[in-house]
Amino acid sequence: MDIDEVKSLLQKYSVKPSKKAGQSFLKNDRIAKEIVDAAKLSSEDTVLEIGGGLGILTKWIARSGCSVKVVEIDPGLVAALKEILVDYKNVKIIEGDALKVNLPHCNKIVSNLPYSVSSEITFRILRDVQFEKAILMYQKEFANRLLAEPGSTNYSRLTIDFRYHADVERILDLSAQHFYPSPKVDSTVVGITRRKEGPFAADFDVFYYVIHGIYPYPNKHLRKALRIWFRNLGIEKIEGRALVERVSKVVSVNERLRGLGIDVLVKLSDTIGEMIEEGILPGPRGESK
Repeated sequence: MDIDEVKSLLQKYSVKPSKKAGQSFLKNDRIAKEIVDAAKLSSEDTVLEIGGGLGILTKWIARSGCSVKVVEIDPGLVAALKEILVDYKNVKIIEGDALKVNLPHCNKIVSNLPYSVSSEITFRILRDVQFEKAILMYQKEFANRLLAEPGSTNYSRLTIDFRYHADVERILDLSAQHFYPSPKVDSTVVGITRRKEGPFAADFDVFYYVIHGIYPYPNKHLRKALRIWFRNLGIEKIEGRALVERVSKVVSVNERLRGLGIDVLVKLSDTIGEMIEEGILPGPRGESK
């Protein structure tokens, strides 16, 4: 689609792109095909698309012969999709908020996600959808945080929360000029698969509890971050130091948080879990197990 066609369709269906929601429409058909090709679709697949927009990705998905389920929140875009995709009998359009509706069963996901809710939708599909592969487009800065490796400045709590569940690869970067309205940021398409190889924590609730307790301080050494967290939990200073020393027998507490990989954090979580079981630390629900 060229920019005039995009503008015409938006006007026809009374759709005003929301800057607040970071709503922009991909207008390069060649790139749309490249994104869909990365999913390696066949007629045996069932594909979920979140945010169908004007159907530029949807058409390429549907041409594979697979079953397509599109969740779209904007009534105007729902009307546009129904007309644009009228000849594709393998497409079902679901009107609703992807953060609230029951997401349909699928084995693959291909989406240009709304940037304003990228994090919420990503973790929802990781939690609620048993997909094999997802090809997702994000704001480049957000994608770089998902792709970050230990030791980099982009490595954060978000990275760890995400990478505990999934493996990720960069597919392609897109400049803002490929969208209308042109956003102020570039975009990145990534491929996501569920992480199958460990290590995994003995208790994920404890892992999440620990990560969210210490990673408000990503530039601090683990020793210092643990002391702050223990203090926030109401642990006396002397007792907190003793607990840090116990942790130091399992992992190095002299490393900065940004440098800790999932394997180290799993060991840390399991050690904290033992302390919770012993009743010397409160658990994730604010009380000892």
